Amino acid sequence: MASIINVVTEELIVLTPLFTVGRNASLVNLHLSFGDISQSHATLLWSREGWQLRDHSRNGTLLDGEHIWQRTTRLTKNHILQFGSDAQTKWKLQDLEPPFPFLKSLNRRNHIIRLSFATALPDQVQHEAAIYFLPEKGWVYEKEGSVNALSHGHKIAFANDEWEFVSITEIEDTIDQQALVAGARLLFHLSLNEEHIRLELQLSRHQSLDLGNRSHNYLLLSLARKRYSDHLLQLPDTDQGWCTIDEITEDLSREMQKDVDVYFLNLQIFRLRKQLCEIPEIGYLFSNIIERRPGEIRLGHPYFSIIKGNHIEADITSLR
Repeated sequence: MASIINVVTEELIVLTPLFTVGRNASLVNLHLSFGDISQSHATLLWSREGWQLRDHSRNGTLLDGEHIWQRTTRLTKNHILQFGSDAQTKWKLQDLEPPFPFLKSLNRRNHIIRLSFATALPDQVQHEAAIYFLPEKGWVYEKEGSVNALSHGHKIAFANDEWEFVSITEIEDTIDQQALVAGARLLFHLSLNEEHIRLELQLSRHQSLDLGNRSHNYLLLSLARKRYSDHLLQLPDTDQGWCTIDEITEDLSREMQKDVDVYFLNLQIFRLRKQLCEIPEIGYLFSNIIERRPGEIRLGHPYFSIIKGNHIEADITSLR
């Protein structure tokens, strides 16, 4: 998430993929009212090659003191950009990471939260809410079990603050999402006493990812068993696997031998989403592995196998 900071005022601005600077406030992202600034003075733009500066002004732009006029040049971290003669037109490049959505505090100056495909809010310790990306829905905000779609400029509240969601650009898909997800299945490897539950994401007959033995695997296993039971009853796909929040918290309480509440359940769901989203390039495609509707959740992926010891307990697969 690239940003620039003013060397005089210390104002911090996050760059969008096509970020324009100039004197005409109706045309640009960064408005500079000084007389030697052109109406549309320069553009900071993102491409696959990285960030670039394109000058299209009458007086030019200084890049580390070098005069850039009517041309494009690549940028590196810590460059100093100066668009006019006044010191307040001087900005420092903070970083040059690719553009990505973020949250901007409406009450605290220069306070932003860079989003990942699954972000706990305000952090993973004080888990009050979450934002994550679903391939079929886009960005969503989840708080207290309620899930709502996010769009650019949407206002949300958490941690005693109000925040604005800034959508940078649509995520480009370089692979056939539908075919990849449809061809994948979850493999649950259970020990005979079910003390150990190892999860595997099989993408094809020749490619699989070991997701390890995590505490949230039992939650996923419980939902898989419920979905398989409904599958055997030949319920419609849309009706398979739904469990009430009370049912699943009671199940988890019995298994973990401690009281499990809704907060703990939501934390387990988030940790599962985050683990998947951290898989490079494709993980976010499976971020909706647990689906919600009012008062209920279910395993969102329909294809899985449950293997206990050497015995196949359940199998629903379209794996090619």
